[in-house]
Amino acid sequence: MNRNVKVVFSAGLLSAFILGIFNLLFPFYLDHIGISLIDMGIIFSVSTLVIAFIRILLGEYADVYGRKKVYLASSALSAAAKSIFPFSTGQLEILVSKFLSDMGDSLRFSVHNIMLYENAKKAYAKLFSWFTVSNFILQALGTLAFALLLAQFGYSGLFFLLAGVEVTKFLILFLYRENKKTERRRDLSLKEAYSFKLHRDLRVLAFSSAIGALGFGIAHGFLLPLYFVGKYGLDASQISVITAIHRLSFLTTPLADGVIRRLGLRRTYIFSTLAYAFSFLVVGLITFPIVVFVPIFLIHDLFGGGIRMTATNVIMQNLTDDEKRGRDINAFNAVQTPMTILAPSIAGFLAAASWDYIFVAGGLLYTVSLAVFCFFLRGESPAFTLDYEQGQVSS
Repeated sequence: MNRNVKVVFSAGLLSAFILGIFNLLFPFYLDHIGISLIDMGIIFSVSTLVIAFIRILLGEYADVYGRKKVYLASSALSAAAKSIFPFSTGQLEILVSKFLSDMGDSLRFSVHNIMLYENAKKAYAKLFSWFTVSNFILQALGTLAFALLLAQFGYSGLFFLLAGVEVTKFLILFLYRENKKTERRRDLSLKEAYSFKLHRDLRVLAFSSAIGALGFGIAHGFLLPLYFVGKYGLDASQISVITAIHRLSFLTTPLADGVIRRLGLRRTYIFSTLAYAFSFLVVGLITFPIVVFVPIFLIHDLFGGGIRMTATNVIMQNLTDDEKRGRDINAFNAVQTPMTILAPSIAGFLAAASWDYIFVAGGLLYTVSLAVFCFFLRGESPAFTLDYEQGQVSS
């Protein structure tokens, strides 16, 4: 790996450790201060639409002025958000803090994979799969550490600890060397950025992914830790162990490169999406003891998870070019927003009626997503017929 890839890997792995803790810390904190499930859903939903459309601007800015500045801003904003969470107790304060935190994550998401791709195009599928599995190992370590750290530092101290890790990440990013640092690739164009002129296959993939993301957000979103409390009566330490096992199921991700070579991108995507639909529908329709629930639930990550993420990212990167990759990929994500923004609120309402409903809804939506993909994105698409290591579709 070259210097830039090492920096991107290091920053991403620190982010993964933070995420592993924060994904448990935040919903438990909301529950601790007395926020209802429905209000939690609203808090998680309200900033999503605005942030998604800001990401298009950030992608455009990163294309013209460089990715590094955007990544640095991500770490700075995330550190600030984690620092003010302990002082946020009312719904409005929580909403503002969550918006800042989401903005920091969005800044990172808008450039991280692009920076990895542009520094290692021909090895992208392999590096992405290895980064993904390393990412989830660090998330697992974070979840395992959650209960211990919470007992040691309390809610406020743990938020400040995460802010400190964000500062460390900020300093590491200064080691990244921007390519063509003083040379603009093209002029900034907000009109073009918000025109949503995407490759036809990229639009189809975006719509299909949006339906699946809606299902994921309902079945697998912020309520998942509380699902184990409400459905099975587990405590924080037990949930930490299950969540860590959940993250470690991504250890199958390094198989993605070989699976793609054997099955091809299209069939890999179909197979891995089916794993999500099957797993969610089965656990939603049948109540199992927790020792049976866990392995059935984990099917979605063992056979989907990182393998699906790798296939999706390779297809998506193949359908963009160097000059507007940030714009196109962030527009791709914004296309999904009108549907995904509904997920936390829908999850809150469904969970209030029955915990089983969130998984049934998730499985059904993944089934619809796969049908859209199979019907509208044909196998002769350039994204599937070209060697996926070549980097992009020729014009």
